[in-house]
Amino acid sequence: MKFLRWSVPFLVSALLLAWVFQGMEWGELQDKLSFETVLIFGPALIAFLAVSLLIEAVCLVDVVSHTHPKPGLLVAARIKAASYPLGILNYALGIGAVTLLLRRRMGMSLQEAAGAVAVIGLFDLGSLIAIIAVGAALMGAETPGVQAGVLSALAATIGIGFATLRAPFSLGWLDRLRDLPILHAARTLPLPVLARLGSLRLIFTGNFIALGWAVLAGFGVDEIPLLSLAINICVLLIVAALPIAAAGLGTGQWVFVELFKPWADPATLLAASLTLSLGLIVTRAAIGLVFAREFTAEALAAQQEEKA
Repeated sequence: MKFLRWSVPFLVSALLLAWVFQGMEWGELQDKLSFETVLIFGPALIAFLAVSLLIEAVCLVDVVSHTHPKPGLLVAARIKAASYPLGILNYALGIGAVTLLLRRRMGMSLQEAAGAVAVIGLFDLGSLIAIIAVGAALMGAETPGVQAGVLSALAATIGIGFATLRAPFSLGWLDRLRDLPILHAARTLPLPVLARLGSLRLIFTGNFIALGWAVLAGFGVDEIPLLSLAINICVLLIVAALPIAAAGLGTGQWVFVELFKPWADPATLLAASLTLSLGLIVTRAAIGLVFAREFTAEALAAQQEEKA
């Protein structure tokens, strides 16, 4: 069963990539790559990595320092960076890695650490839904495939959940659920901190939208309306985070081509999507390897104490 769980995402990725690549040749995709692509996408990728890691570190400091000693910004950044390789394989694995490192480095219980990370993830989902909903409302009937009812239901569910957790009165048997350590951060974080988290996660999403624009512009696809770009990138992020494909490969390429096909041919869009995915995979994997010692920091510290 373990083998099946690990192999299915890779199989899904392989099948989807094979389907997307039907009728295309590698030479055709290589011809789409140019020096201008590297000139535009390269600096944008570096800027994205720097800004996103800074935002991640600030968010971790905010959610941890409410109940535990305030970690340094550098420590938080190292924790997040160390989780990148696992996060590449699977979004849930990345969350698990951050949870484990918070428990080890900050002395949090496993449930507390998971709750702190879950709050950030919830705001990520909220920011994506908000951008899609607002963009769809502004564009109206021009936005195919965006179901207003589904978005409204998701937004209402998140809002009701937060209101229930933070209700200043007893809810009977629900109090036992609200008192679980994993929900402590969502229930007790001050409203100013929650507001800042919401703002930072919106900026984080905007940062990814800018990266999406850069890779498309690098391949000469620069006439996409801003609202369409924002909505499509947010939909792409939601699909890519689903744990059904390895590193979002296959699902990401299929959705990317389908969403942006009104503005470019499939070969150009596939080349852009692969450049985006591989650029993120390679750079984040490299960053993660640099900070991989975070997982063994305790053992190394204990070994040094023994020698001393």
